[in-house]
Amino acid sequence: MRKIFTGIVLITIFLTAFLFYNHKQLPDKEDVFKITKNWSQGTEEVYLVRKIGEEWLTIYRDNHSITIARLEQNWLGYWDIINEDGSKTTISTIDYHISQSDQLNWSAGSRGEISHYFGQIINPDIKKIEVETQKNHFEDALIINSGKTQFFYIKTNGELVLPVNIRGPSESGKLIYSTLKPIKK
Repeated sequence: MRKIFTGIVLITIFLTAFLFYNHKQLPDKEDVFKITKNWSQGTEEVYLVRKIGEEWLTIYRDNHSITIARLEQNWLGYWDIINEDGSKTTISTIDYHISQSDQLNWSAGSRGEISHYFGQIINPDIKKIEVETQKNHFEDALIINSGKTQFFYIKTNGELVLPVNIRGPSESGKLIYSTLKPIKK
């Protein structure tokens, strides 16, 4: 009886230490590779893993697309890609194969009352991204630098405003890109 009790105590201590250790680990690029290794399109590059606001986000690329996803720990302390409603899915994806003549590559979508705007800034002269998140109300998107690659991201409460209106001005304020208005040259 004593051996059984000692065994239970040791297993409990080991499991507690294991869970405590795992829950203290921050996500890294290797976690993203592990999560996506069995997906149909394997991850080729992880641009970043970063805490933005209260969420851990990752941006990674496969052969065809660039994806932004939310990372969350499961009860064992391992990281997984999970959206706000608990589904194992990503936030947004954009096409990876773009031409250098493109100014911006973006996507927008919503799930319930939460909308996401995500994209890659191709033209280095674009220094700011403004997104219409409510009728006639623009918000500045977060610019995320990863080496020489720049992305933008904004998460808002509310339905997606259609048509999507994204503007990309230069440092001086000159409009370089707009989803709605043609740029005069």
